[in-house]
Amino acid sequence: MNLRTYENIILQVGGNDLLCCLLCVADHDVTGIPYPGDDASVPELVQYYHQLCYTSLQICGFLLFVHGTFMSCSMLKRLKRRLNIRRRNNQSPLPTVVRTILALHRNGLSNVGYRYMWRTLNIGFGLCVTQSRARLCLRTIDQQGVLNRSHRVLRRRVYYNRGPNYLIHVDGYDKLKPYGIAIHGAIDGYSRKLLWLIASPSNNNPRYVGYWYLNWIKQRKMLPRVVRSDAGTENVIMRDLQRSLRHNQNDEMSGQNSFLVGRSVANQRIERLWGTLKTSFTQFWRNRFQDFQDTGLLNVSCPVHKECVRFCFLSVIQHQLDMFAENWNSHRIRRQRAEVVTPSGIPNMLYTISQRSLVEETVHFLYHVTYKQLTIS
Repeated sequence: MNLRTYENIILQVGGNDLLCCLLCVADHDVTGIPYPGDDASVPELVQYYHQLCYTSLQICGFLLFVHGTFMSCSMLKRLKRRLNIRRRNNQSPLPTVVRTILALHRNGLSNVGYRYMWRTLNIGFGLCVTQSRARLCLRTIDQQGVLNRSHRVLRRRVYYNRGPNYLIHVDGYDKLKPYGIAIHGAIDGYSRKLLWLIASPSNNNPRYVGYWYLNWIKQRKMLPRVVRSDAGTENVIMRDLQRSLRHNQNDEMSGQNSFLVGRSVANQRIERLWGTLKTSFTQFWRNRFQDFQDTGLLNVSCPVHKECVRFCFLSVIQHQLDMFAENWNSHRIRRQRAEVVTPSGIPNMLYTISQRSLVEETVHFLYHVTYKQLTIS
């Protein structure tokens, strides 16, 4: 049966049949094939291991080392013929195989190879399918997935953000911390606009982080929908401020839901920014301070030396960070792949000018905050 035949059969699998198969897969208890027991007869054991997709040589090994029964491959093949145990000429109907694979894809089993799918069909669902048939079905149903797996392409999740201030990402940057200077920043997930980028003696003090967040709120007089950060203690004041200021809103992410906590390495937007900051800014200062250390001018274990570094270089580094932020917010982000839904353009324009007239799903997510609320905070 050629590839065109598989394509025609897949096209014939309609919506109602697929829905029924999905329900069957959802209700199916995939517990594997039940073990017949240690006292089972040899034909029952052969049937069991055959259904588990073992070869004749492997079945002989199980019979010998697990059950203490010697049987040569030729004897086993004669027993299979007598019991009518075969795979190639006893296959399940192709439409049934196709429906099951489609249903498994809908249920999340969409990034596996044909061998894994072959074993799942035979062991989990009791079908009789050869590897070649499973491979051709997958090649027809999911051509892009087969191509990605053959090239060993990692399938990443698509970042989704509906508009400015829908989700902002906050994190600290510690590459200059051994020399006494810490960096903290925040970026809007939709527009990639840098909201603040500050060099200070510490980014672990929750009062510092809370002050930077509150200062940005006072300038904008608006609240973001959700703030995303890691689980560090430096974010506790910012977390409490965000949740209390968003307490009276009535949307689904108000109050406790307005602050998300996760791993720092998974904070995608800000981590990508740190990569750019390293190549264009941080690496220069790390090399400079390392030269000071190698020549004996700087001792990073001495608090006085760290204070001297801050006194001499903190204002210079902050000035360069301001220049970096200005350049970043005015540079043009090129158009990405077709499946990526985040927009291209200039961060300042994407953040400031609502794009609702251009993209229907894009909304400017800003929640007003009064001066009285900020004063109480």
